[in-house]
Amino acid sequence: MSVSFLRRASVAAWVAALLIGASAACGSKPAPTPAAGPPAKRFPQPIFDGLSLGMTREEVERIHPIRPTLTTSGKDLRVWLYTKGSDDAVELTFTGTGQGDRLRRFDVHYGPTDEAANAFVARFESLYGPPDVRRREAAINSYGDRTHNQYETIWSDADEDIFLTEREPKPGHGGKPVYYLTVKRREITAKGPPTGYVPPPALDKDGHPIEEPVF
Repeated sequence: MSVSFLRRASVAAWVAALLIGASAACGSKPAPTPAAGPPAKRFPQPIFDGLSLGMTREEVERIHPIRPTLTTSGKDLRVWLYTKGSDDAVELTFTGTGQGDRLRRFDVHYGPTDEAANAFVARFESLYGPPDVRRREAAINSYGDRTHNQYETIWSDADEDIFLTEREPKPGHGGKPVYYLTVKRREITAKGPPTGYVPPPALDKDGHPIEEPVF
C-alpha cells in the first residue's frame, strides 16, 4: 500500500470526524424558546365609581352610602343600592348577607336621556378600550317590550364582562333611550365575548330596581 494512499485515507478520516462532530454539535443545540404571547387583558381597578368586584360590603360602605333593597319579607342583605344624582341608581349584588361578603356583580341604571348611543359608548371606551361587540341587537330583550329595541355593547377581559345595554324606543313610539351598565365575573370559558346575558332583578317603568314596600 503506497504512502500517498495512506495519507489520503488519513485525511478522509479526519474530515469525516469533523463532519460528525459538527453534526453532533448542531443536534445538541436546545430548541429556540417560543415567543411569549401578549399579556392577558385586564380592566383597570377600580372598574367603576370606586368599585371593584371582590370588594367586601364593608369596603363598599366606606366609599358609598348604600342601603339594602326591601321586599315583602324584609330587607334583602344580598342586594344593596345607592343613587347617583336624581335618576341614576347602582344595584350591588353580594355573595352573602354579611359585612365580609364580596361584591360579585353590580348594575348601573341610568335615567332617560337624549344622549345618542355612540356618545354613550364613547364614555366607556376611554376606560375599557374598544369593545369586543359594539351595539349588537340583543338576542334576549330582557329590558324591552314591543315598543322598544334592545342593543348591547360588550367588553371582556380575562376575568370580567361588562355589558352596556341600550333600550331604545322604536320609530313612531315616544320616550327616550335608557342605558344599563352591568359588571360581573366572567362565566364563559370559551374565547371571544359572551353570547348571552342574564339581566338583574325586576325594574320599574323608568328602569330603576323595584323596591317593594314592607307592610
